[in-house]
Parts: sequence; C-alpha cells; structure tokens
Amino acid sequence: MGRDSDTGGQTLYVVELAQALARRPEISRVDLVTRRVVDPMVDATYGERFERLSSKAAIIRIDCGPAGYMRKEELWDHLDSFTDNALAFFREQHRLPTLIHSHYADGGYVGN
Repeated sequence: MGRDSDTGGQTLYVVELAQALARRPEISRVDLVTRRVVDPMVDATYGERFERLSSKAAIIRIDCGPAGYMRKEELWDHLDSFTDNALAFFREQHRLPTLIHSHYADGGYVGN
C-alpha cells in the first residue's frame, strides 16, 4: 500500500480498519474488494487475485477493464464490469456479504 498516489493514506487506513474489524469475535470475515492490476509499472502484488491480511481478512482483486494501471478517474467506463465480476465472486463464495461499504466518488455508483 502507499506505492502510488491512488494507494496512499486512505488505502492504508482501510486495510488497517479491515484488520481491526476482523479481530472482533462477532465478525466472521472481512473482504476488501478492489480492481486487479497487472502492470510492470506497479508492484506485482496488485496482480494477485487474493491477498490474505489475517485469518479473517483478505484483499480480493477483481478483473475489469484493461489489465494495466489506470488512475481512479479513468475507471468510470469499467464500473459495470467491476460490479458484474464482483457479484460473480460473491456468488462463487456461496454467501453474500452482510454489509457492503464503498468509498470515493464512484462509491455510490449504480450501473445500467
């Protein structure tokens, strides 16, 4: 985290928050869902589909749009794909999230 301008302080805060939530006994699982990026210009971990943070917390990276890095302002045309692929991931888990929280300007995105 914090390797570029789009993954700085807020991203680190969200990761730390997920880890803190996962330590609570009433929480069974915390998944941070983000876009998967396969690009030699960024750290290779951005391309990993799954990154365990703890026994109950993980980062899930979803494919959408071009594989390479894009600034968050360039992602609008790919949000339908992200939403569809995230829903497919949740269905594969055979359980839906109890709560979904999103952030940034696209956090309240409603697709077509």
